[in-house]
Amino acid sequence: MKMDTFNTYMSNIPTEFFKSLCLKYGSAYTYKKGEYISKEGEIFPYWGYIESGIIKYTCYNVTEKKEYNTGFSFAGEFMADYPTCLYNIKSEISIQALTTCRIYICHSDKLKKEFERSIENQYIARIAAEQMCFQTYSRYTDFYRLTPEERYRQLIRRSPDLLQLVPLKEISSYLRITPTHMSRIRKMASFDK
Repeated sequence: MKMDTFNTYMSNIPTEFFKSLCLKYGSAYTYKKGEYISKEGEIFPYWGYIESGIIKYTCYNVTEKKEYNTGFSFAGEFMADYPTCLYNIKSEISIQALTTCRIYICHSDKLKKEFERSIENQYIARIAAEQMCFQTYSRYTDFYRLTPEERYRQLIRRSPDLLQLVPLKEISSYLRITPTHMSRIRKMASFDK
């Protein structure tokens, strides 16, 4: 199950660098569907390479008493709360297995040591951070410049297989709309075909 159209920043970073590091220094873990890999408020100085499965990132809105999906990672991609794992600070998100997953988990100290090893590795670190920032910034601005329907259509154009891999309630949470609103949008989108 690979979804290379969802996390578009992945195509612009040297993923082989990160994958080889994780496979060399990491340990393989299996997580069952629904199992937490890390929880909001914890310090989790690890990152991982997803060999199989899908994970989701969530944050909790205290006022609404509701959890929202902020992203997904798929097989062949990486799993991390990138800034907090590097700086050993409490996470503001939870990472949870959406399906059964096999993930090579590696301590962030290995990653930091590799970044310091050479100018080329520092460049790789910078590119990875810039690409993640760019994708996050685009998602943030989309909440202001696009309607929920436009965000849905953009997501499905970019990742048409997403509907087969991720439950609709998870996608609606990611888009910050209710499942009922998403059903209406999907119905309208099917009439437009």
